[in-house]
Amino acid sequence: MLLFVYGDDGFRTQEKVSQLKSAFREKHDPSGLNTVVFPSADGKLIVGDVIQAVTTMPFLSKHRMVIIRDLIDSVKKEDLALWESGLSRTPDSTIVILWESKAVDAIEKKPLFKTLKEQAQVHTYPFPALAGTSLTTWIADRCKSKGSAIESGALRALIERVGADLWLMSHEIDKLVAYANGATITETMVTQLVQANFEGKIFDLVDALSRKDIRATVRMLEEERFAGSDDYYLMSMFTRQIRLLLGARSVLDQNPRADKNVIATELDVHPFVASKLVTQAKNFSLTQLLDAHAQLFEFDRAMKNGGMSADLAVDLVTISLLKK
Repeated sequence: MLLFVYGDDGFRTQEKVSQLKSAFREKHDPSGLNTVVFPSADGKLIVGDVIQAVTTMPFLSKHRMVIIRDLIDSVKKEDLALWESGLSRTPDSTIVILWESKAVDAIEKKPLFKTLKEQAQVHTYPFPALAGTSLTTWIADRCKSKGSAIESGALRALIERVGADLWLMSHEIDKLVAYANGATITETMVTQLVQANFEGKIFDLVDALSRKDIRATVRMLEEERFAGSDDYYLMSMFTRQIRLLLGARSVLDQNPRADKNVIATELDVHPFVASKLVTQAKNFSLTQLLDAHAQLFEFDRAMKNGGMSADLAVDLVTISLLKK
């Protein structure tokens, strides 16, 4: 049996593999002697070693499990036929999990995926990165599975503060559910318990920049640096936000009536995020945003060439945006 667990949502792929592994251990392999994971400590995927593990009969059990990480994406062209032939001979006694971390579309285009998918006993579990309503649904379902409902306002506040990082989101949900103790999670609870990361605070920073509020801008940057945020990370968030604003501004220039739902669809972001983008994009012209993006590109190149430090780049970008 071949199980494909793949996608760029690292949290959900790992969770699925852990669930499959735990269920297998409980039912077939409490000793752990029939569970093998590749690559091993040396980080290599050697065809002969993996296929031998796949075709070996289980020890004192009816089944064995072989977990192979990032094979589909990394297989060499000259080894493709060997992998196809070897994995096509997977016995009924072996459950093979092909665990891939690249985007769903990228994996499904790979020759090895296409070949192996045609086998008789194949199950696929694609996990694309969540956004929009799929992210909202996942959060609501996650809260429910943990024992609490969540208000729509709380959902919005949670996404604004945490973003689409499911590792962090899962941690915050656990904290909120424990605090709610069976009650519905409210927006007040989120405000009190969930500290916004910089991805969530970037909207507040851009608001301050658009108002030319120097004091608020400097305060927020100082708080992030004091909290340990790396300037390379701050720079990447500036770049991401300017690109999103560019996209929103472009859509609005073409269609002044575009609302948050149109922006959300065009930019593949959550409607809550799109709503903020619509408001903020109206505070900048397309020319201003294009100039800011060009400057970010130049600073990024200077940083990579060693001609500018990350903290200086962040400061210069901030000053430039305050002047626009």
